[in-house]
Amino acid sequence: MSEIRDIEWVMRRKNRRHGLEPIKAALHEISDPQDTLRTVHIAGTNGKGSTVNYLRALLEAAGYTTGTFTSPHLVHHCDRIRINGKWIPEETFLNYLREDMPLIEKYDLGMFEIDTLISLQWFRDMKADIILMETGLGGRLDNTNVFRHPELNIITTIAYDHTDILGERIQQIAFEKAGIIMPGSRCVCGRLNQHAMNVIRRAASRRHARLSTVRPYRSLAGNRFAYRDQTYEIQGAQYQKNNAALALEAAYLLGVDIKSEASVNAIKNACWAGRYETVREHPHVILDGAHNEEGMRALCETLKHAERPVTAVFSALADKPERKMAKMLLRSADHLILTHFANARADAEALRMDGAVTIDSWKDAVDEALQTEEGTVVITGSLYFISLVREYLLKDDRNEAESR
Repeated sequence: MSEIRDIEWVMRRKNRRHGLEPIKAALHEISDPQDTLRTVHIAGTNGKGSTVNYLRALLEAAGYTTGTFTSPHLVHHCDRIRINGKWIPEETFLNYLREDMPLIEKYDLGMFEIDTLISLQWFRDMKADIILMETGLGGRLDNTNVFRHPELNIITTIAYDHTDILGERIQQIAFEKAGIIMPGSRCVCGRLNQHAMNVIRRAASRRHARLSTVRPYRSLAGNRFAYRDQTYEIQGAQYQKNNAALALEAAYLLGVDIKSEASVNAIKNACWAGRYETVREHPHVILDGAHNEEGMRALCETLKHAERPVTAVFSALADKPERKMAKMLLRSADHLILTHFANARADAEALRMDGAVTIDSWKDAVDEALQTEEGTVVITGSLYFISLVREYLLKDDRNEAESR
């Protein structure tokens, strides 16, 4: 009996790491849809998804039909591929999958390549005005690095992550991220350290690309900040001001009037699920995908402003500096619960440390944290973990509402 080729089948397809030629060849056989699209290509260690979301909101407010490609998914595999915030319908995804199966088998494409192939076809067929394409890993050899003439490249941040693939030095990681800069293109960078910025500058110079950096913003009281002589307000964490400012600079370079009322409202109303997202009010429950050291540092800085006491639940993949991240959270929270989830490649016992409680079952850990009657509960770590918790909490809320 032949295997059913559905979304679960796609998700089981391991990424091949066989270079860019297979995905480029497959795209060429369907007339290179990527060459028909006005594209913004985004790379970086952290902040890619949030920057995409702010920029999407700004572009939509300016009247553009905007496609986005992000990863990993938070609710459903199809939420990686969106137009104006709406997922590709599952049946549409499956129709493309059936049509593309000869190419998928011919070039032995993995999950991320399949998603890239389908997203570019859908964006072309739906006549999206502009698309925002987030890299999955690195940049130079990322499966999304198929655009010869991007409208704009964005590099958000550069920090230590995936060092087994990208290298153990910041300069090596920056070199990989800089791989998205195409000859004669434009690139805007977030706030990078000097070592990383030097690598980006050299890459841009060699490729005769125009390089700019985000301007300093002025942080105001609460969630307000000033950028290019205009005041904006964001939802969520203080660190999102960095991502919002970068999105504003990118929109400015794309010709959007970022000082318009529509743009100001777009920034204010933009919310990216799983990034300092409030999912309950009593107690105040926040989900944040601080999945690496830089992300955890930003979260801990934001927790200084959270209502006390802060109860944190943490779980991460074993290929992350999990103990270091947990210790950072231990210093910032009043109570810390360590746990693990399926496929995390590590267990909670490996994280055990003085001052923290270890609970093997992640559901039990979350339920224990929710027993607090005051303060803030923050559930953080791997985005895969956050996805599981988000589904668990929102399903529980729906069941409670239906029982009333």
